[in-house]
Parts: sequence; C-alpha cells; structure tokens
Amino acid sequence: FYGAVAYAYENRLMSGTAAGVFDPEGAMTRGMMVTLLHRLAGSPEPPGDSPQFTDLTEDWYLDAVRWAAGEGIVLGTGQGTFEPEAPITREQMAVMLHRYAEGIGAAEPAPEETLAGFADAGEVSGYGVRAMAWAVDAGLINGREGRTLCPQSGATRAETAALLLRFAGEMGAGTHLKSEEL
Repeated sequence: FYGAVAYAYENRLMSGTAAGVFDPEGAMTRGMMVTLLHRLAGSPEPPGDSPQFTDLTEDWYLDAVRWAAGEGIVLGTGQGTFEPEAPITREQMAVMLHRYAEGIGAAEPAPEETLAGFADAGEVSGYGVRAMAWAVDAGLINGREGRTLCPQSGATRAETAALLLRFAGEMGAGTHLKSEEL
C-alpha cells in the first residue's frame, strides 16, 4: 500500500493521524472519508441550506460534512445524526464515493451481477448494491481474501488510500486540496 499512501499524502488528501504517523492499519472514520472527498472536490464552501446533523462537534470535518450533505453524498445514519467518529464500512465508503462520482459525471452504471462472484455478495445492504457493483466493475474494490467483499467490515486508512489511487487513475480525478489533517 506504500504507493497509494504516498499518493494520498503527496496530493494532500490524507495526512497523518499524529506527527509522523500515517497509521495505515487504523480505522477510517466517516468524518475522515467525507473530509477526503471534500478535499478531492477542491474544498468548496458548503451550501447554506445543507442538512444539519446534531452530532457534529469537531471543526476539522464540519464544512466537509455540510458540503457532502448538501451535495447528496451523505444522508446521515438516521435520527438527524452523521456519526463522524464511527468507523466507515467498506459499503459506506463505496456509497459515498459512488455518489461523489455521480455528481461529477464519472460513474457508469454497472450490473448488480458484477457482485455475483463474491462469496458474501448477499451481505451488501440494499442501499449499497448499486455502489458496490460500480466500485467492483470500475476496479476500485477488488475484494479481500477468499473472494469476499466484506461490505460490513471497517475500511483501513491504507485500503482507503488504495481505493482513492484507483479512483484517481480510473476517473482522471484532479485534486484541489488543502493540507489539513485527516
């Protein structure tokens, strides 16, 4: 994962979790993922009418979450919450990235049958099937050992960096980034 981490760091999409520490095996959180997408988009101002969540407490992700909610990239976890500190699942990560890609016109539909070759394809939630099929079809998610997607498992920071590198290569995604910590 070194090349993917280097790409994410050099393009200021992700930095360390502490001074001199990237923490590749550490959990990626929902707040981190939204911040990453916000940076990928050039850190635009959130729309004034973006949905508000009751559990946003840290400054580092506030604008990113509000922007993503205003763009329809995130809908929250229910009852007016976003859960920014919760580990993101691989399925949630695919859904957020898919919605982002749709917003920039870079998401080609993929048949749901794309998931058929994975032992745990039936574990993908209904809301995530289209996004996971897209991510697999585009070569963004390759699965884990035993030809599994592990959609409900958490994503590591290294996996996220690898997904991002593949996305940038596949979509020709440019970056317009700030150097805030992720």
